[in-house]
Amino acid sequence: MENNTLQSLEVIKDIYNVDQLLSGKEYIRELVHRLASALDVKYVMVGHAIEPERKAIQTDFLWANQGFADNVVYSLEDTPCTQVLCGTRVACFTTNVQQMFPKDQMLRDMNVQSYLGAPFLHTDGRLIGLLVIMDDKPFKNLELQTAIVEFFAARISTEYRRLTAEDSLKRINESLERLVNERTSELQKAFASLQATQKQLISQEKLATIGRITFGIAHELKNPLNIIINASELLLDDDLDKESHTRAVEMIQHHSVRASEIITNMLRQARQDTSQEPEWVNFSVLVERALDMFLRSITDIDLKTALVKKIKIEPDIQARLVDAPAMERVFINIIDNALYALNEKFQKNRATFIPELQVELLPGKTLCRLSVRDNGTGIPQNHLPNVCDEFYTTKPPGEGTGLGLWIAKQNVEKNRGSFRILSKENEFTQITIELPSAPRTVEVSL
Repeated sequence: MENNTLQSLEVIKDIYNVDQLLSGKEYIRELVHRLASALDVKYVMVGHAIEPERKAIQTDFLWANQGFADNVVYSLEDTPCTQVLCGTRVACFTTNVQQMFPKDQMLRDMNVQSYLGAPFLHTDGRLIGLLVIMDDKPFKNLELQTAIVEFFAARISTEYRRLTAEDSLKRINESLERLVNERTSELQKAFASLQATQKQLISQEKLATIGRITFGIAHELKNPLNIIINASELLLDDDLDKESHTRAVEMIQHHSVRASEIITNMLRQARQDTSQEPEWVNFSVLVERALDMFLRSITDIDLKTALVKKIKIEPDIQARLVDAPAMERVFINIIDNALYALNEKFQKNRATFIPELQVELLPGKTLCRLSVRDNGTGIPQNHLPNVCDEFYTTKPPGEGTGLGLWIAKQNVEKNRGSFRILSKENEFTQITIELPSAPRTVEVSL
């Protein structure tokens, strides 16, 4: 026993003394070569089970007749390899292995008489593959060969795990490199587009993104265009009375002008035009007009009928505004959001839910306060700190750009006002705007 142990150690030492510069597949290839020479066997095979069924073996290294042969794939059914794949130690057939596995064509083609195989495993015990030695004569020193095969199966296991880790890292690096290249290409295209467009849009500062202007104009134009479309459809009704006809024409005319103002103001905003002079505005008339136009544009008859409106607008509240049309758009955006939340809740529970919209405009000593409150779906608390951020929206894809509240807050602050939001999910949302007000004796225009 002692002599066998010493002999095993000497053979292992000789095989293990592989060029330390070798690693990975080159290292395993050299190990296979040395195993064949040291153990004086005709065949050495290192392979892995093909996932996921593991019904076949793919050889990675195949030593046959004093040299490496082409790798092969062969079925495991009725072969001695099945016992290796199912075990945790060596499987040995010292002689007559062909007779034990008569259906194994490879054993017959290679004239294999003896077979010894050992699995190599992941650290968690899962199978990686197997190491097999075979010969065309019976094994002479089974104890020595078993010890060596078992030892080097463990060593090859380590190398396979390292190869797997390196391959995984390589794929990750390639994926990151590809992603970086894609993003770089996208950024280069976006930057080229930005440079081409900035020549027309820069006044005092560069724009952060072209999308801010594009999406902003689209978002702001949606409301007046919807009203124009609805009014146009009314005019097609042959039974429309004269009063309704006149009102529809007025709506088209007013909102066409407003759409033009929106484009002009958005372009001015894009150039950061600060040449606008403050003007006295009858803010009460502005709010009443915008509210009346918007409420009349509601197309859902059920919601329009069920809606409870609590309106309290003090007359002749005067404000000195830098951009009066922008404040009208702010109010319309807020009403639009409120009705969206009310409709969402109304559609889910038409039987018991009573949609309610409160609009209040009150004067103060130095500030006037406009508040809009609805009892709709509300805003979740985790979204509330971000709802005024640019491009941040809680609406489903395709239903919101994330610009409405951001533009509203920007316009209020441009008019030297404050903008606040209070909300509780599924209960209410209230937006309060405070703007500098003027003494009522000041003459105003709108």
